[in-house]
Amino acid sequence: MNTLKFKILSLLLLFTCNWAIAQNLPRFKFPVFSAIDSLMNIQYGEAINLKGEAEKLLLDIYSPSADTLKKRPLVVFVHGGGFQTGDKASGYPLLFSKGLAQRGYVCSSINYRLGIAAPQNDTNYVEAMYRAVQDAKAAVRFFRKNAAQYGIDTAQIFIMGGSAGGMTVLQMAYLDQHEVPAWVNTAKLGSLEGNSGNPGFSSRVKAVVNCWGAMIDYRWINAGDVPVFNVHGTADKIVPYDSAFAYHSFKYGSEVLFERALALGIRTGLKLFENTGHTLNGEQAKQTEALDEIGLWLYAQLNRTKNTPDVFRFEKEIEEFERLDQTEKHSSNAILFSGSSFIRLWKSIHKDLAPHEIIHRGYGGSNISEMAYYVSRIVYPHPCKAIVFYTGSNDITGSKGDKSPLQVLETFKYVVKTVRKKYPTTPIYWIEISPNESRWPVWDKITEANTLLKNYCANTPNLHFIETASKLLGKDGLPQKELYVSDKLHFNEKGYKIWTEIMRGVLAKMP
Repeated sequence: MNTLKFKILSLLLLFTCNWAIAQNLPRFKFPVFSAIDSLMNIQYGEAINLKGEAEKLLLDIYSPSADTLKKRPLVVFVHGGGFQTGDKASGYPLLFSKGLAQRGYVCSSINYRLGIAAPQNDTNYVEAMYRAVQDAKAAVRFFRKNAAQYGIDTAQIFIMGGSAGGMTVLQMAYLDQHEVPAWVNTAKLGSLEGNSGNPGFSSRVKAVVNCWGAMIDYRWINAGDVPVFNVHGTADKIVPYDSAFAYHSFKYGSEVLFERALALGIRTGLKLFENTGHTLNGEQAKQTEALDEIGLWLYAQLNRTKNTPDVFRFEKEIEEFERLDQTEKHSSNAILFSGSSFIRLWKSIHKDLAPHEIIHRGYGGSNISEMAYYVSRIVYPHPCKAIVFYTGSNDITGSKGDKSPLQVLETFKYVVKTVRKKYPTTPIYWIEISPNESRWPVWDKITEANTLLKNYCANTPNLHFIETASKLLGKDGLPQKELYVSDKLHFNEKGYKIWTEIMRGVLAKMP
């Protein structure tokens, strides 16, 4: 190839791979590379299989073409197939691997030792998972060992799997050696780290993505563990999305794991597909929709230095609420207001909403995950007439760590579910996430979240959505600047006056 042709080809590659970046689409969040490179059947280890043979363990690597970034996050994908069948280079493993590579990740899809010893009972299924965990750990160690060769950022390694692969990555992330059930033959199998290859390197991952998999025991997830994202169909008859049945001891599905993580303050997410079966019925459109939500969630995890959100930063404020609960006396006609700084800074709320009896419990600049973490401690002491929540302004801000609108909704569903355990019929009100100049660049995403929340409230008994945006926007459709303090986010006295008018109208209609 002559020099001119080489230069033209190089320019075409750079143009093709960076067309989306030129449109200001963030790398890792959206597909920005149209071309990807692949390396096939690379040996990452070797282990003894059920036949007693030394089996070579192989993986494929997909990465963005003509990529100038020297160190990229890695996603290792583990395929499904009931621990008996399946392959790294077919179906949804290929869809997810290539889809993430187009977003700028290095993605590897791995094969692992398959087979279930006879008889095919629950114990032998779990031992098949155990071998798969050993191999997946060896794959992660392989990339740490060869990070320079493949351009891997070893601080940004994620594990992902579907079905049996989902079970594998969940247990890999959360099962500790001392938690392995006594009926698993560890004398035969060895340790969870195993001997599949690449000793001396860490197998720890930054987060886990579970697609239609389940855990043997959800209590293996503990405070401080790595974040988890879950995808599942609610009509899955093979692996439970909840805990309605078990697949060979794997009983606790995506919804249970999502709620466990929220309760512990672990970053998490959930994408459920209603009336959809295992592997999302094999429908590529639904799997692609799942990939899009996974991409948004993974993007929010990048460059975070701690596993858990900063929920504990409000511990002193919650403890102060608990002290107030011991000294303040409220009747059953009181109305509890709780949420982020918009509630906390409403200092005149008692006067503004008089003669209604108000329990004022706003704290920090909290987000909805923190509301999920603290809600029982805030709400349970108060058998009140109604509960009013406001949060969300700190969840969709335009920063890398944002939640998607769907994750705001799913987390609020957990908040409601938690309240309902104690107060099954108490009316709950959600105040619409307010428009403001500071968050205006992402108002479209906030509007999307508000629409999801409004529809959820409309279809859920004793749940109400309080609309406010129309009163806060001017005739030009923009936030009225005179309603906000200098940070262009929080209300001044005029802003709270509008909220007061809206809230008084809502309270007047309460039964």
